[in-house]
Amino acid sequence: MQRDGFERWLDAYFGAWISNEPADVAALFTEDATYSVGPFATAWAGREEIVRRWTSGAQEDVEYAYEILTVEGATGIAHWNVKARVEGETARSEWDGILLITFVPDGRCWEHREWLVRRELPAG
Repeated sequence: MQRDGFERWLDAYFGAWISNEPADVAALFTEDATYSVGPFATAWAGREEIVRRWTSGAQEDVEYAYEILTVEGATGIAHWNVKARVEGETARSEWDGILLITFVPDGRCWEHREWLVRRELPAG
């Protein structure tokens, strides 16, 4: 994976976060991908489960930023930040985290590992 390929993948990743469209999510992952949202959470296994769980809830008014920290071989690491409102709620939340993504040669994710923190944002 090259840095520009990781950047394209991250743009598609956050685009899928905004769209919440199953096809957008599915395009990011291999059939046998794993998706871990924390060191103690059970990983989601396979693209079908990833798509199902990802699209089970949507956010609105999504703002995102990321910084690529490194790309080495088939692995990219990035710091990211998202501010959004969970669909149907009035309060906004902020998520801040680190992604460690392992890619297959065609640029899809085979292993997604993430560490994140969420906080509620003050109104106004």
